[in-house]
Amino acid sequence: MPLASIKFAPGFDKQSTEYGAEGKWIDGENIRFRYGQPEKIGGWTKLTNEKLIGAVRDQFAWSSLDGTRHLALGTDKKLYLYVEGAILDITPIRATQANLTNPFVTSSGSAVVTVTDSGHGATKGDFVTFSNASAVGGLDMNAEFEITSIISSSVYTVTHSSNASSTATGGGSSTVDVEYQISVGPEVNIYGYGWGISAWNGTNGTLIQDALNGADNGSGTITVDDGSKFAVNDFILIDQEIMKITGISTHVLTVTRGIKGIATTALQVTGATGSHAATSHADNAVVTIILDASNSATNYVGWNRASSTSATTIDSRYWVFENFGEDLLALASNSSLYRWDKSAGQTTRAAVASGNAPTASRHLILSTPDRHLILMGTETTPGSTTSQDDLFLRFSSQEDFTTWAPSSINTAGSFRIQDGSKIMTTVRSRGSILIWTDTSMHSLQFVGPPFIFGLNQIAANCGAVSAHCAVDVNGTTFWMSQQAFYMFDGAVKKLPCTVQDYVFDDFSITQQQLVYVGLNTDFNEITWFYASEQSNFIDRSVTFNYLENLWYTNSLARTTWLDRGVYQVPYATEYEPTSLGTVPTVLGLTDGASLIYSHEDGNNDDVNPIECFLQSGDFDIQDGEDMLSISRFIPDFKEQKGSADVLLSFKDYSQTTTTTALSATLASTSPTGSVIELKDSNEFPTSGTVLIGTELITYTDNNKTTNELGGTITRGTNGTSAVGHASNRKVTNYSNVRINASTVTPTTTKIDTRGRGRQANMVISSSAVNDKWRFGTLRLDVKPDGGR
Repeated sequence: MPLASIKFAPGFDKQSTEYGAEGKWIDGENIRFRYGQPEKIGGWTKLTNEKLIGAVRDQFAWSSLDGTRHLALGTDKKLYLYVEGAILDITPIRATQANLTNPFVTSSGSAVVTVTDSGHGATKGDFVTFSNASAVGGLDMNAEFEITSIISSSVYTVTHSSNASSTATGGGSSTVDVEYQISVGPEVNIYGYGWGISAWNGTNGTLIQDALNGADNGSGTITVDDGSKFAVNDFILIDQEIMKITGISTHVLTVTRGIKGIATTALQVTGATGSHAATSHADNAVVTIILDASNSATNYVGWNRASSTSATTIDSRYWVFENFGEDLLALASNSSLYRWDKSAGQTTRAAVASGNAPTASRHLILSTPDRHLILMGTETTPGSTTSQDDLFLRFSSQEDFTTWAPSSINTAGSFRIQDGSKIMTTVRSRGSILIWTDTSMHSLQFVGPPFIFGLNQIAANCGAVSAHCAVDVNGTTFWMSQQAFYMFDGAVKKLPCTVQDYVFDDFSITQQQLVYVGLNTDFNEITWFYASEQSNFIDRSVTFNYLENLWYTNSLARTTWLDRGVYQVPYATEYEPTSLGTVPTVLGLTDGASLIYSHEDGNNDDVNPIECFLQSGDFDIQDGEDMLSISRFIPDFKEQKGSADVLLSFKDYSQTTTTTALSATLASTSPTGSVIELKDSNEFPTSGTVLIGTELITYTDNNKTTNELGGTITRGTNGTSAVGHASNRKVTNYSNVRINASTVTPTTTKIDTRGRGRQANMVISSSAVNDKWRFGTLRLDVKPDGGR
């Protein structure tokens, strides 16, 4: 039989069914398209082995006049500067205290140190540095600490790296100096009002909350940050699960799980199902007391009864940067404007840019070429945080970020946008400044005196989702909205997207503020990194190739991205919620750290392999009227290094396969008793076979309550290779699919195979160090076959 060429259109089509996407690619991981052909994406290496404290929310690069390159990175906890290999902590100082007298109290055998400082103004998790202190209880307190707990407005605790050798009350000398860094921001976004914060109408008093200290695996005990907040017989809420505390040992709580009804502390009903069922919870999940055994003032109240407003912060901390000449201007969300002065030295901390500037703003941009500094979502009365208006923008006088009050001798001024509830982001483009609210788009253009700027609304119902979701490419702007992607090239246009349902049907509205867009000009790619519906952190990405008009998805998790320019390759950051930061050295540090990577650097995930795969839609002959039989295929790879696995799958009907995704990482081996955790296993058979990447895995039990595949698990069946898989990887039911697996190397000329079915598809993958490939055209020896 002559060979038949089967060509696939570039990009992913996730809007169609597998059969409806005939002649297209439907899924993949760590794949990009270039010149119409799919290839494995470039690798990445660690820029440094140091880990930054907190989650990086923005990065910004610029060069000074002497050619020194600078990289600013802002996390939810700190502000950093990376300068030619050195990482510097330049977090601004909020307050100082000189010559504090004997502020420390220690207890023999304990690492917890109590600190007394009247009016410290700190919150839990803030950073404080002590100097000029003498040893207390055998502990050297001349170090930086993370504040462990707040006892009162004048007392807090820190945790040392060692236990005190003796009890000391009031120690440290009379010359202790204290520096308090600016308060940390929230790690993730939390709704501050309505559903999810207070049951029914909420609480009639102060809301008592803490956080899990380590992931909860669903056992009878949980560990919290501060066990002193809780008492036996308290009822607590974690995510949507209610528990009763039956015992307390320091910070470990023994609990009864899955409670579905509460009458009193002595009467409750267990066995909750659905969203309130007993389940696992992530590290740092909020723990809220909903029925306090010792203080009824903090209890939730019933339906239609008055309650207090929650004071929970809505937005996570993010940063926005600009350079003003050689200096850095930095804005922490809803906070002050800071300046890092290069002339003061690299190790100098950033400080408040001007006492005249507003002290609470949402966004920052510098207009060009006129150089007015503009603060968005800022104060109507500078210096008064209570006057912050999320739709108000204020600009400084030209070339002067210290003058903000308008007068006849300067060019300072202000505007208020009408459409929307808050300003989200802003970008320079096409000779103007584009501004997005959560519902609309506006243009701010320099017009000169006496009006200075002109403000015009461009469009409505096209708002932005986050502070860093818009990017300009050669005068065309692209951004992510709440349910679609848009572009502006003189007119606002909704972008047709072949993966739209995949993205927005599994998109976390709560965590939309985390969305970050990255530009990779060398590959004509715009990538939005976002959190899936059940995640508190970024765990997915979607890419638009603006030159070839293609879409593809990935689970690459990067909290920020910087295109090449100042640096030769893109830089990106990854957040590890359970890791500890290493720079600077902080005692009593809690988890949450970020790594910096240089991308398009090699073919690996640092020193590890990159797992990638590419799956086609189903193809057939004569629209499936005849069965097809395939006896061989001819590989067509370019620039191949290492090997690639090719899996041909055959089935008789389209509905044979159903899909879901992993809800947790799957290691390369499955010891006895282990399970495969899925987001939803209800459409999978009691026993069967699943496909993850190109690995086939069999199982003998399906727990549809916990969404776990278990029993006897056999990895790498039918000639496939067992490898590790990250959370969110696609899982396909392959119980009724016939497969043929083979390996292609650079010297492979043909693959003899044997497969038959009404329709077939192909999966290409690789998972070894230094693998690299680009795929061309599939050629098959295919012919009609009978039904038996």
